[in-house]
Amino acid sequence: MRHSIFIGLYLSIVFVANASPVDAAYDLLDAIEYSSGYALEDILSGDLYTAFTGFLDQVRALAETDPVLAESILSQRYSGRITIEDFTVLNNQELLGKIMSEVSLQPDDQIQQETADMQGRNATVVISYFDGASISFSMVWENSGWRVSDTSLLGTVFQ
Repeated sequence: MRHSIFIGLYLSIVFVANASPVDAAYDLLDAIEYSSGYALEDILSGDLYTAFTGFLDQVRALAETDPVLAESILSQRYSGRITIEDFTVLNNQELLGKIMSEVSLQPDDQIQQETADMQGRNATVVISYFDGASISFSMVWENSGWRVSDTSLLGTVFQ
């Protein structure tokens, strides 16, 4: 029994020690690929996640006061793929997953390189593709792990 506890503790330490800003960037890409808004809670910094939920609250409030305007804005931004009805039936995590699924990602086999520049509790990660495209991530060390505090991907869904 003691042996299994030590093995579990060792694996936990190894997993945490190996967590890097690059791993967090890939975690975000996976969350986007699988439309997992629930995963975003653990990947995004507290400030960024709060900004996202604030955006959702604003849309809900607008939908209550002026549903025609809210639907028009959503239609312009998401071409009808996200509607006011989504804001009434989906929770924040489900909405974030649906919104983030609007991001178009290149396949992993097209990645040429990853770079990470770490300075104290902050890091910048850049994932570069063979075609010259790249994705950048700003990271912060928060709650014992690297969290995404900004990324170039957000411009495509939260303009």
